[in-house]
Amino acid sequence: MIEGAPSFDFFKALQNLIKLGFLNGLIENPLADGSNVNIALIDTGVNAVKLQRKFDGKGVNFKPIIHALFKPDGIVDYSSTGSPLLPHGTVVADILLTHAPQAQIYSANVFDLRSFTELDRLLHAIHVAIHDWKCKVINLSLGLPEERLQQPWRRLQFLNALEDAYRNDVLVFAAGHNDHPLGRSFPAVFESSLFSVNKKLLEGMLKFKYFPDAGLEFLGHGHADLAPLGSDLATSWATAHLAGTAAKIVSLYPKIKPFEMKSILYWVSREWYEQSGCDS
Repeated sequence: MIEGAPSFDFFKALQNLIKLGFLNGLIENPLADGSNVNIALIDTGVNAVKLQRKFDGKGVNFKPIIHALFKPDGIVDYSSTGSPLLPHGTVVADILLTHAPQAQIYSANVFDLRSFTELDRLLHAIHVAIHDWKCKVINLSLGLPEERLQQPWRRLQFLNALEDAYRNDVLVFAAGHNDHPLGRSFPAVFESSLFSVNKKLLEGMLKFKYFPDAGLEFLGHGHADLAPLGSDLATSWATAHLAGTAAKIVSLYPKIKPFEMKSILYWVSREWYEQSGCDS
């Protein structure tokens, strides 16, 4: 067998599921609950108490979230478990756990007490997620605007981090700019090496769509239960919905590779939608 080639069993199973029209059964399988899947949530931090209150009401027990605050100079503080300043990461965590309640969430707070972050903290968090936490899924419901990454060597640093994830079979999901295509953000522009996600009002949280358009490959459900009332659809929530769906599949196929996951998500979407630009 050629080194790095996909396993025969995987493609045989995929072909059979396509022929039978049952690929979406992967997602609906009760065993697809995120068990034994580590997810890195690189964001603003998570309010675990708020999540626990919500899930207790539904009789769902999730694993204790591992909190890490990423500081300058490569410092990682694992003692910072207090309520984060911004609720964004909590909303994303809620979506991920709704899809994959048995996944292990690693909350990488790269914002601290600010409303923005820097590339160095993001790169450090991605490295730790891959090599220390052994995460299979990385959720980046965030982005750096183009004007903040003008230097080519800084963009190359970001791309190298994503390629490191790809080489280690880590699935990276990144949100497109909420004003796409008028605005673009990194790392979603590196669509070939990750899962880039745009927002859409779809039929429900389990729905997504393969629809490459102007630099983004997937459309995800842009709604979130914990988002403020009356808020617009957001790529942040759409990204988490797709990442959570992937975590469900990973719990059934732990060694799945990024291009294999793209194939599955593509064919599941094909079963649900005509690929003509319409939602029905």
